[in-house]
Amino acid sequence: MGTKSCLDCGMLVPEDIRRCPKCDNQLDRQTDGSTLTIDIAHQGENVSEAMRKLEAQVSDARRGVAQNLRVIVGSGAIRDAAIARVADYERRQVIVAHQLEGNNAGAILVKLK
Repeated sequence: MGTKSCLDCGMLVPEDIRRCPKCDNQLDRQTDGSTLTIDIAHQGENVSEAMRKLEAQVSDARRGVAQNLRVIVGSGAIRDAAIARVADYERRQVIVAHQLEGNNAGAILVKLK
């Protein structure tokens, strides 16, 4: 098991700790405001492979400090499935919100924290 740093006080804590023992900050809500970009549609994935990639990347990104995840979904079946999946994540409060990227219908912006 690895460690992570509290963004408020800098204390190193195990990855599975949710509150900083030094400053009591909720670690799983800390963010540096950054956006990660992933592509789940352009390496020959089928829909189920793309959804597995999406699930793994959302899970990994939520453990990190990025605030947003930009998911490149292309057009067609993967895009439709990804939109449905992130809408479900939002309903279940796994993510905060999602929207299609402004003038690029082939990307979804996901607010993680």
